[in-house]
Amino acid sequence: MVEAVVTSVLEEALRQASERIAKKITEGKRLTSIDVIILLLDQMNKRMEAMNESLNKRIDDLSASLNKRIDDTNKRIDDLNTSLNKRIDDTNKRIDDIKEDLKSLHQEVSSIKSDVIALMREKLKTG
Repeated sequence: MVEAVVTSVLEEALRQASERIAKKITEGKRLTSIDVIILLLDQMNKRMEAMNESLNKRIDDLSASLNKRIDDTNKRIDDLNTSLNKRIDDTNKRIDDIKEDLKSLHQEVSSIKSDVIALMREKLKTG
């Protein structure tokens, strides 16, 4: 906060000094070394502002590009997770179906076993 205030005060001071120097030039007065230094400082300040704006734009563009890439990657991950979850659900359903088939097969084998034992007892009694 203090830095912003100091910066704006210095910029305003440079602007006012540059205006006074421009007036001196239009009046044909000779410039002092300080006047030339102030003009150079003003030009450097303007150049730094332009560079700062350009840098901020590049940072914003890079940030937007990076955010888009992150969003695209997150979408791909979500799509992969959805696909993987569907495959897991399908596999679990197949496992459940196999368990049911095995249970039915076990009951059928038990029934056949009981029938065979009953037949053997019957045969032993009659035989």
